[in-house]
Amino acid sequence: MRFLTALLLAGAAVFTAGSQAAQAADLPTKARPLPVAAAPVWSWTGLYIGAHVGGAWGTIESEFAGFGGGGAFPIASGTVNGFLGGGQIGYNFQSGIVVFGIEADASWSNLEGTTPCLFGALSCNREVDFLGTITGRLGFTADRALIYVKGGGAWAHVEHNATFLGGGPGFTLSADKTIWGWTVGTGVEYAITGNWSAKLEYNYMDFGTNSLGFSVPAGPGGTIDVDTTTSIHAVKFGVNYRFGGYDVARY
Repeated sequence: MRFLTALLLAGAAVFTAGSQAAQAADLPTKARPLPVAAAPVWSWTGLYIGAHVGGAWGTIESEFAGFGGGGAFPIASGTVNGFLGGGQIGYNFQSGIVVFGIEADASWSNLEGTTPCLFGALSCNREVDFLGTITGRLGFTADRALIYVKGGGAWAHVEHNATFLGGGPGFTLSADKTIWGWTVGTGVEYAITGNWSAKLEYNYMDFGTNSLGFSVPAGPGGTIDVDTTTSIHAVKFGVNYRFGGYDVARY
């Protein structure tokens, strides 16, 4: 009798365990979680256009070269300063944290200055009304910031006027010329959204020495050749718009 009771209890236990295992097998399994997308990563690669405003200042020195068959004869040294504004276009390529690029910009400016010249006999006015650069850029990224240096060619259009102040009939000698030189600079640019960025930039432009022919309006006529040496510093704040989508999601 005891043996039969034990056998029945063992059978009941096996049946209960089997039922529980079958029920567990019929339960639905949880789906595997989807991969979580990381925060979008900014890429600087692509074509962009933009606009800028800022200020500039510089020095212009004038002299007669080879005066009297000898050395140079100084006429004046003065400063120019004013505002500028314009636009830029460029292309960047990013590889890792390194960004390579090329950029061209052009600015209207009103850099102007007046100084006595030729021992006070003349009043010399100088104006730079256009500026431009074509440069290569090399930068390094830090999150959404791009810190870069740049260098290349520069051009400017300058106008010179020298007015006689000797008390007699007044007259003005004038000359204008597009001059060419080189530039170096540095800046930082920050990505605001998927297409827009803002930058702050400094440029130094050196145009060397250029010969200008001042026209004589009366008397003997003709021209007077004067050598001018020009250098300009510029600080610009700008915004750029990049074409296409540049927020790239990584998993």
